[in-house]
Amino acid sequence: MKAVVAVVLLLLAGSVPAHHSYAMFDGSRTLSVSGTVAKLEWMNPHVFVWLYVPNPKTKEGYDLYVFENGSPNVLARLGWTRTALTPGEKIVIEYWPLKDGRNGGHFTKTILADGRILNGAGGPNAAAVGEPALAPVSPTGAEHSKQ
Repeated sequence: MKAVVAVVLLLLAGSVPAHHSYAMFDGSRTLSVSGTVAKLEWMNPHVFVWLYVPNPKTKEGYDLYVFENGSPNVLARLGWTRTALTPGEKIVIEYWPLKDGRNGGHFTKTILADGRILNGAGGPNAAAVGEPALAPVSPTGAEHSKQ
């Protein structure tokens, strides 16, 4: 009987997802970049958004940035889908930068071409889960706020 309990506990422990801290991100400041979506990587444990950011000083003419976001499960509950961002789409991303200065950080939100706001999940200064991912836009283009 003890062997069966041990095996069950090992199986359960193996399925518990590991998680890292947000210490690699600078939560004291928020930056933004404009660019073109390279891809939306929809996989556990975190969704990643890859963005081509124009940089005429490089041979390719752009820098590739990567932004960590929440898990697919959490983002789906907030209204995200696998196709929320499509390659070639022009967007602005706000993020908490990586402390080591590499291109990218933790996704806080994006502003879509039509002005809508797509909120992220998780991160060093994350808002409570439960806020809708896609914030509506008023006729003037300003984001609606809950006050």
